[in-house]
Amino acid sequence: RSVDYMGIPFPPMQTLATMIFDGVLDRFPDLRIGVIEQGAIWLPSWIRQMESAFEAFHRHEERLQRLSLRPGEYVRRQIRATPYPTEDVGWIIEQAGPEVALFSSDYPHVEGGRRPLERFEASLGDASPAVRQAFYCDNFLDLMGTAGTALAAA
Repeated sequence: RSVDYMGIPFPPMQTLATMIFDGVLDRFPDLRIGVIEQGAIWLPSWIRQMESAFEAFHRHEERLQRLSLRPGEYVRRQIRATPYPTEDVGWIIEQAGPEVALFSSDYPHVEGGRRPLERFEASLGDASPAVRQAFYCDNFLDLMGTAGTALAAA
């Protein structure tokens, strides 16, 4: 339902922000996290909100002072999320970076729609072949690590 849909991203946002601020992604730089079936339209504003929190509290919180990267850099390095086909994936990629979004049809759920590829393609607009390759393939392989390499070879 529409009202339930609005609350979907809050648990991942809070959990992932805590993992970033508490240094988990700093201590485990090879850890990759996939946020699947939660949408991705929230990513750009969430990244900006974390950057704002980092700026506001960096001087007073030792945990933030110990981080070797800014919050958005951890996201681009280690977190991947699947947008719903109804979300503007082109805008998400423009705002959050081409490393973050990865393809998923969300089939057979209603929010997956009947023509997810057509919707994503329309949303990607004039995105480069490299951006499309990252979205449809490479970001998934990065998420999967060595298991992804084995899948690509098969």
